[in-house]
Amino acid sequence: MRSVTARAGAVVATLVAGAILGCASAQAPPGGPPRKDPPDLLSISPDSNAVDVHPSRVVFTFDEVVSEGPAGSGPRSGLGAFFIVSPQTGATGIGWHRDHLSVAPHGGYRTGTVYTVTMLPGVADLHGNVRKRGVAVTFSTGPPIPPTMIRGRIFDWLEGRPTPRAYIDALLRPTNPKDSLDYVTVADSSGAFSLPHLPPGQYTVRGYVDANSNNRLDPIEIWDSVSVTLDSATDSARVELLAFLHDTLGPRVKDVTIRDSVTLRLTFDRGIDPSQTISAGLFTLAAKDSTAIPITRAVSGLAYDSVQTTHDRARADSIVRADSLRRADSGIALHDTAAANRRRALRLARQDSIARAKIPRPSRPAPVQDAVLELGAPLQPGMSYKLHIVGLRGLLGSTRPSDRTVSVPKPPPPKKRGSDNTDLKGESERPPPKSQ
Repeated sequence: MRSVTARAGAVVATLVAGAILGCASAQAPPGGPPRKDPPDLLSISPDSNAVDVHPSRVVFTFDEVVSEGPAGSGPRSGLGAFFIVSPQTGATGIGWHRDHLSVAPHGGYRTGTVYTVTMLPGVADLHGNVRKRGVAVTFSTGPPIPPTMIRGRIFDWLEGRPTPRAYIDALLRPTNPKDSLDYVTVADSSGAFSLPHLPPGQYTVRGYVDANSNNRLDPIEIWDSVSVTLDSATDSARVELLAFLHDTLGPRVKDVTIRDSVTLRLTFDRGIDPSQTISAGLFTLAAKDSTAIPITRAVSGLAYDSVQTTHDRARADSIVRADSLRRADSGIALHDTAAANRRRALRLARQDSIARAKIPRPSRPAPVQDAVLELGAPLQPGMSYKLHIVGLRGLLGSTRPSDRTVSVPKPPPPKKRGSDNTDLKGESERPPPKSQ
């Protein structure tokens, strides 16, 4: 069951690998040619997959001195921006020791827990060479490491595209609240994420975009959460997070475009409930004297565009075929024809469509954000109309009335004779030509 419980927590402040370049507090050492390779990771202690170990810290050792990172304050400033301890049990402390870094959560690593410590891309040396790859180490302070996994992908649902670098957490909800654990990670550039080695139990998996980088989920930010149960130490689950703005306001009209005298396109400030059918009964349109303008049809913008695209493509294909036959009959080379250019444009459009199809898409269609109204009577130039909408539901089922004034522009005045740099007085006032 999908949950709408928001739980504020620490979040990775930045994942921009190059941010450290202009903010390093140490200067490059003098003498010798500058190094161009990023610091090489020599070892991590404890070893990955180690069991029943009790480290006070996890140590990442490099082959050279690394930068202390951008200055700042707080648990996620400086080098803390590049490390994730999962599960998180408080603020993470990062120790800088020239050629090695130590990582430890507040209060230390608790016993009987499987930890994954991740170093994200971004750690740099004193020459400004930045590591482009991350690395993770998993170890247990007691029990065997289970092969469990929660993996998935997070999308911006309204945009219908993956959400890169979103913050993901899986909160274990045991019977005793004191035993709760919060496993965390960050989605990659394609919105994919994985949370490995979790103990069996009931989890709330949440993903959100920290748009204002203030380290917490705010009401203005998009998010989503789902409930997941791992029944055994070998169980795994796959989830899909469809992030959107969770508020209780219904959609309102943001913009109205007059396509022609009998067609209006409406854009809303929020997504529409996917279970709601866009119908003419949701809309009324009236002139200033209260004369109702009949609305004969209302459809989603997506449905309208689909029909128009199919019609335009069929017309373009018909023109191409007709022109090709005519040119072939006349003996003119095909590559010299306008039809060849249109064929090229169609081929490029199809290639672009194939490229877009490779981008991961959510399993559910993106919510409707616009609608097209077809009118039974034309709108008159220079007049204003009142559009009223009632009953349109948002993604959480909320509604609110919406009104918008639609003003039809007047047609441009006819061009005066002689306005194109000729005498505005007209030809009649010019002197007659001299007789021969």
